[in-house]
Amino acid sequence: MTLQQLKYAVVTAEKGTVSEAAAALYIAQPSLTKAIKELEKEFSIQLFTRNKNHLSLTREGEIFYQKANALLQTI
Repeated sequence: MTLQQLKYAVVTAEKGTVSEAAAALYIAQPSLTKAIKELEKEFSIQLFTRNKNHLSLTREGEIFYQKANALLQTI
């Protein structure tokens, strides 16, 4: 896990779509998707429920978001 991956997950949660998050982060959508999937694999959790046009945080994702956001606020 890197701070960059944490930032990617937080911004994606706040934007609600990978395309909006990727645009806000100035990265390609596939790179963002890969980073999030790596986080999910590393922690053995699913952060988002993926719908056609929107992402929603899972229960584990909500907890992860809160902790990641708090950590990012301290640096």
